[in-house]
Amino acid sequence: MLPLTSWVNPLIGTEPNPFSKVDYSFDTGNVFPGAVCPRGMLAWSPDTTHANRIAGGYWYPDGAIEGFSLTHFSGRGVPCLKDIPFMPVIGPVATSPGTNWSRFAANFSHTNEIARAGYYRVTFDNGIEAELTATPRTGMARFAFPPQPAATLLIRADSSVSISGKEVTGSHVGKIGGANRSYTLYFAAQFDRPFQTAKTWMAGAVDDATNAEGKSCGAILAFDTAINPVVQVRVGISYVSIANARANLAAENSAWDFAAVRQQADAAWNVELNRVQVEGGTDEQRQAFYTALYHCYMQPNWLEDCNGEYPGMDGKIHHIEKGRHQYQNIPAWDHWRSYAALIAILTPDQSSDIAQSLVNYAEQDASVRKNGGGLPRWEQVNRNSGGMVGDGDDAIISTAYAFGARRFDARAALAAMDKGASVPGTTSDGATVRGGLQGYLALGYVPDEAAVTLEYCNNDFALAQLAGALGERKKEAVYLSRAQNWENLFDDSTGLIRPRRADGTWMTVFSAASSKGFVEGTAAQYVWMVNFDLRGLIDKMGGDAKAVQRLDHFFTQLNSDPFKGDTAYMGNEPCEETPWVYDFAGVPARTQSVVRRIQDELFSGKPNGFPGNDDAGALSSWYAFSALGLYPEIPGVAGLAVGSPLFPKATIHLENGRTIQIVGENASPENCYVQGLKLNGRDYGSPWIEWRALAEGATLDYVLSNKPSPWGSNPKQSPPSFDAARP
Repeated sequence: MLPLTSWVNPLIGTEPNPFSKVDYSFDTGNVFPGAVCPRGMLAWSPDTTHANRIAGGYWYPDGAIEGFSLTHFSGRGVPCLKDIPFMPVIGPVATSPGTNWSRFAANFSHTNEIARAGYYRVTFDNGIEAELTATPRTGMARFAFPPQPAATLLIRADSSVSISGKEVTGSHVGKIGGANRSYTLYFAAQFDRPFQTAKTWMAGAVDDATNAEGKSCGAILAFDTAINPVVQVRVGISYVSIANARANLAAENSAWDFAAVRQQADAAWNVELNRVQVEGGTDEQRQAFYTALYHCYMQPNWLEDCNGEYPGMDGKIHHIEKGRHQYQNIPAWDHWRSYAALIAILTPDQSSDIAQSLVNYAEQDASVRKNGGGLPRWEQVNRNSGGMVGDGDDAIISTAYAFGARRFDARAALAAMDKGASVPGTTSDGATVRGGLQGYLALGYVPDEAAVTLEYCNNDFALAQLAGALGERKKEAVYLSRAQNWENLFDDSTGLIRPRRADGTWMTVFSAASSKGFVEGTAAQYVWMVNFDLRGLIDKMGGDAKAVQRLDHFFTQLNSDPFKGDTAYMGNEPCEETPWVYDFAGVPARTQSVVRRIQDELFSGKPNGFPGNDDAGALSSWYAFSALGLYPEIPGVAGLAVGSPLFPKATIHLENGRTIQIVGENASPENCYVQGLKLNGRDYGSPWIEWRALAEGATLDYVLSNKPSPWGSNPKQSPPSFDAARP
């Protein structure tokens, strides 16, 4: 196993991208640099002074840290989590932190900061050093104070806190991002030494009592660090109970061995990173690649405790069988495009558990709600946030199944998908699964909502693929037909997908740069999102030449604006699939050149080397696929559009023990054009590869140069497109 964690830079994506024209909420990856294990429940990371506005809690331009909280969401655009911060302070604290927590923020310099996979360290300007590492459900910290008789550690619980001996326990009631639905997180923090004094606070008052309960509360722990300047703490968390938080700590982190915990975290990350081994390329390219792969294994993350217990969407405690995991934080709108396929290929067991987790949530919801039973839309902790739009879980599950992740109840999944797609008013945790479904079913589009309509078309197509795979031919036909609803919004006069009103008339004041009726995008950016029937879309545009002309203009800018303009915004999900449309229009060389421009201009090994919100690895999965020279263009279909590999060699280690070797002869930053391709030693001329040709192991040999070639342009070998007449 190669030591690949040295290539991970968790600070990538924490600073605004220089090529973006949007504010920090869109132009930063919104990732966090702290200590976390693959799929870890606990993510112990610093929160800088913009933490209340930055979803990941950390913004590179900030010069101060106001706490190290135990949970974070990697890459989300909406602030959430950042629960139960710890903050070391020099000297005694006599006034309540509840009145102004940020006044305890400490300045720092990035020159005194180290972020690694599973490890974080910073030395503040005041001399305090903080080190963090983690196990999946616990964390360990070392706070080294300047030698003096008075040092303080603050813990903000914001629900309840209790001090006993060398232990602090408590809970935090939080709201999921973007919705008014609550969850409770419990913690147990154990220290390696007794407290000099221990007090609690509640709102604006400090008390000698060892217990406090309320919206703003916490603990003030004092230590004499004159002789021994280091304070160590181990913390376990649970969404079930304090007892489970303690049990997680006992099971995963029972000794006071910081180095051993850090080593275990590093080893766990190496397992995931070694699933793809790349050779050659520049140091910056390898750093960008492995950091992207690292971000793909943060969320979705585990919800269950070591004993298998987790809180369900019905408010009850459930149990997951040993060897399986119940996942939380599943961003459907973001993950269906490329993330779902990448995880299904690399870790089908994890992909299967993610799919089963969604099924479990749907069944729990059905048990307590009259109209429940649909899949949750943008699931967070054990709640349906109802975030974003569409019904992307359909595509996540169907894509997982297509690429071989099948260790889940596929028929139960299909039933939940069917209900959410066909029963108006079906809700999950109070959030509508498919908003505007009545109009969609009656009119063939969602009134005034072009983006939502396109989402449903892709979701319905994916649903049809799973139905067909399970032999449900009637459902397959129904949903394949519905997928063609995109044609109801294609406006011949503009050549764009255009919102329509309920009376059938087109939305007025409309152009390619319009964002009304679209979600985080414009008409020009969304028109290409007919992933499953690109041939049909290209024909409606007037054929290959006209489509290519439009694509060429579209990519004159790579990261313009998601709210105005008629060019690309590759920092957000709606444009992920567009570079590969060239493959369908007969000019794969344009895909190859545009993808390489995106890689070179928008991604790097620097903190600003990420073009937009990562959304739990969504954009990172795009980069990983693009670097391998492949992309899963069509949801629910086991095939990959072909680009060109970034590295001279990449080896994908499949869970079945086989490998996929991707060789890029002459690969270099300039040599992005495919001159020829061999699959298992035989010439291969199509810019589309069926997964079945790779699933049992294969070798792809590319010959690359700096000049375009006609390779892959034969229309008889074009990638597939689907409509109701061509299943």
